[in-house]
Amino acid sequence: MTAGPAATICFTGRVATGKGAAVGFTSSAWARDGFIRLVGIDPFPGTLNLMVAEGQEREAWWRLQAQPGIVMTAPDPAWCDAVLFPVMVNDRERGAIVLPRVVSYDPGQVEIISPIHLRGALGLRDGDPVTVRAAPVGGG
Repeated sequence: MTAGPAATICFTGRVATGKGAAVGFTSSAWARDGFIRLVGIDPFPGTLNLMVAEGQEREAWWRLQAQPGIVMTAPDPAWCDAVLFPVMVNDRERGAIVLPRVVSYDPGQVEIISPIHLRGALGLRDGDPVTVRAAPVGGG
């Protein structure tokens, strides 16, 4: 794999049940508008939550986080900004990672929005492996 923003970054995480807070976030008018405008996704309410294990998979996730991404700025200080990374999930479904800009965010957690219910469409259960392939941002 080559370094730099044009490189495709791929890693695997395991499906995990989230806290349920993403449904409200992805359904809020400002976030939904931002997802549509910035990554072309009208999100299914909620996110697919993955946990990325230590080692090579986590290192790949960190390499992606080091890329510029697409910043979605919150219109109100009560919400946090986020960085978006367009991805393919299991090389089948389009989505985008939503990385909240908060200090307490778990470094192994990945949240993915999609226009469809990814768990249902891909037949996923907690613990199932999911491959995430990030496309270069900005035409690389």
